[in-house]
Amino acid sequence: MNRLRQAAARERRAPIYWWLMLMVATGGMLVVMVHGYSRPGAVLVGVLLAAAWVAPLVAFLSLSMPARATKPPPAPGEGTYDEWMKQARRIGRVLLYYQDNPEIPGELRLAIRAAREDLRDTFKAHPLRDDLERVCERIRAGALKETKDWFGREYRPDIRELANEYEQAATAGMDENKRLVALQGAVSNAAALMSRNCMPRMLERERLTCAADCAWLAVQAAVVQAGQVSPVDLAEMLVIEWSDFSEPWQPARALRHALARLARAPAAAVASPDDGMEPVQGVTAANGKRYRRVRVRVKRRRQHRRRHQGPSLVDILRSFGQWVRYSARSWMLYR
Repeated sequence: MNRLRQAAARERRAPIYWWLMLMVATGGMLVVMVHGYSRPGAVLVGVLLAAAWVAPLVAFLSLSMPARATKPPPAPGEGTYDEWMKQARRIGRVLLYYQDNPEIPGELRLAIRAAREDLRDTFKAHPLRDDLERVCERIRAGALKETKDWFGREYRPDIRELANEYEQAATAGMDENKRLVALQGAVSNAAALMSRNCMPRMLERERLTCAADCAWLAVQAAVVQAGQVSPVDLAEMLVIEWSDFSEPWQPARALRHALARLARAPAAAVASPDDGMEPVQGVTAANGKRYRRVRVRVKRRRQHRRRHQGPSLVDILRSFGQWVRYSARSWMLYR
């Protein structure tokens, strides 16, 4: 499968390389022609042409997801100083990546900033191995956990819409083949939607890999669970686990965490996410008198969010030099 993907990538890159060679040839001829009239003008034209060719590559490179860890973090009480230092730096990059998400609310953004300051203070204090281990555990149990839980709560209504559409279609006497196609579409759409919500600044090929792996794992786990869990909801939680690139992608571990987070999800949010009304009724007694509580409907204003449809031209233009900014901020974080 990996060889097939590499072959497909080569097929896509072949015409790009051909066009690049033609651009270099025509640009070189233009520089030579200008050089006959003005040497400084030829240098200026060469610099402008090189900048115009490199700019799109830098823009797309800046949308790439930071490098994922290749080894799991050390176990508590184990690992060397260098291993814990690398783990702390990866966690710092995850915090930077989450903080740049425009959908993150102010309170959560403050918590992420406080975690970054905690990490910075630890680095400045010439930490020992135990200090690095403790700060990593604090951030994982604090800001990172809060961010992942917020992703699950905030986008649950959108995921439940997809799940409800599939459930309504599946209970209408649908053919088995059509039902499986509908299930595949619902799970894939849920994984793709969450990949855009959790990781808005990412190349589409990376997003496709994330959605494909999480959707496949969600369907397989739902089959093993014998219908006890919805594969659409499970795909949402798996993408949240995928977004934490400070750890390698371990399907079994990610599945355990996703199932645990799904079990902690509020039942009301799963049952009726878009109702917008909270019924309250009953009979109470106070001061010896009986009062009948009427049905109260509480309007809940749902925050309007734009669904991420992938990076637009404006997003790509804004991403120029993002890798430089990330490198500078990471360097300042560790100094």
